[in-house]
Amino acid sequence: MRKRGGARSCYNKNGAPKRSFATKKLAERAIPKTSVRLAPYPCELHGWHLGHRRG
Repeated sequence: MRKRGGARSCYNKNGAPKRSFATKKLAERAIPKTSVRLAPYPCELHGWHLGHRRG
C-alpha cells in the first residue's frame, strides 16, 4: 500500500487490476462528474489509469 511517494500501482486495494486507457483524453472522459480529485496518471505497461491525487 502506498502512503507517501513511491510508484503508483496497476491494482486496486482488493488486488483487482485497475481499468486502463489508451490515451489521457479517454481516461479523462471516464471520470464521473461527481468524483473528487480523480485524475489520470501514466503507466508504462498499460497507458493510463485513474487515481486520486493529493490535495
